[in-house]
Amino acid sequence: MSQEIINLESYDENARFRLKTEAALILDAQRIKALSKDPSRFEKYIEERLDVIFRITGKKGEIKLVENGKIILDYDGKNIKVSFD
Repeated sequence: MSQEIINLESYDENARFRLKTEAALILDAQRIKALSKDPSRFEKYIEERLDVIFRITGKKGEIKLVENGKIILDYDGKNIKVSFD
């Protein structure tokens, strides 16, 4: 299965905001999970955020959210990398 590239510029301002917010929530959860004594608690939350992204985009599986040529979220079907650099 190939990774679907989703260009945020093709979405309206509200959808872009929601997608970037969900990505930021995933990033925060990943950071907290790394320091947590019970990291499994955060896995379900991260999956829920990813499901919201799937619903907004209408896509499933491996995705890459891109805005202005920068990768915001990269999901390979197993790992999620989020960056706002």
